[in-house]
Amino acid sequence: MFIHYTKTHLEHFVEDLYITHSILQPEDITIPKLSEELDVLVNYAPMTSRAYESSLGVRYILLDNRNSPMKQRFDFLHELCHILRHAGNQTVMPVPFIKAQEEDAEKFVLYATLPFFMLQTYSLSDEYSIAVQQISELFGVPIDMAKIRFDQILRREYEGEMWPKKRKEHPYAFYQAEEEWCQASDQPAVFAYYDPHSTLDGPDQLIVCLDQHTLSTRTEWRIPLEERFQEIELDALRNFELAPAARGDLICFDGQLTLQLHQLVHRYGSSKRNFVLQMRDVEQIFEADQSTVRRFL
Repeated sequence: MFIHYTKTHLEHFVEDLYITHSILQPEDITIPKLSEELDVLVNYAPMTSRAYESSLGVRYILLDNRNSPMKQRFDFLHELCHILRHAGNQTVMPVPFIKAQEEDAEKFVLYATLPFFMLQTYSLSDEYSIAVQQISELFGVPIDMAKIRFDQILRREYEGEMWPKKRKEHPYAFYQAEEEWCQASDQPAVFAYYDPHSTLDGPDQLIVCLDQHTLSTRTEWRIPLEERFQEIELDALRNFELAPAARGDLICFDGQLTLQLHQLVHRYGSSKRNFVLQMRDVEQIFEADQSTVRRFL
């Protein structure tokens, strides 16, 4: 049904996990089935849900027995993500790391509850409200959750459909090797690298390629984060001559992220044109900006 949809790396992780352990139908996405297949012990008590692993490697999930069965299932998937993908004790972690893990777990719940590889096997109604209702009933989730996931799928389907058209309109930009394009282009470009082993749902790094005119005439450059960046593969990334941009080279004010070009030129001279940004740095800078805004509201 959805032929242009592109799954994220986290979705691939969930899909591989489910297929490997024979979780193939919505009715398989249950606490008993998942806990048995993934060798996780589950207990219930009147306390906040949590996950932990013993020194012997035994994995436990404790679920709040005061919650509804549906909420317990969502809590189980949330804690399962921590067991499978995260490490460390959150009680001693810096806040940004805790925030990143919790966001990853929430995305995991959405993908694990409504996996795309299962959804695409059903013939959904062409009428939006009916399709949402079908998803809700098939997977046993609230309407609001079904709507969030369906909207996400429709948006990515549309983006996937439009992306080849952009390639056709700009063949030189997309069909030249990325590093050659960066050297030949007379305007800045941004590529996104996705690490298949990362806990991030989005790109892990942004590769900013700047033209000589921008570097020599601008003191800063706004990174267009609202755009969809072309993905770059690891093999192509190895061919880039990259220089790292530090957190101090980025400034976020009122939701706008700018790269401080004058600092990069001072550090590297005019010979460096391709810079790598870590998305962890970008997220933390955005969080700091939002915290500043909240203090003055």
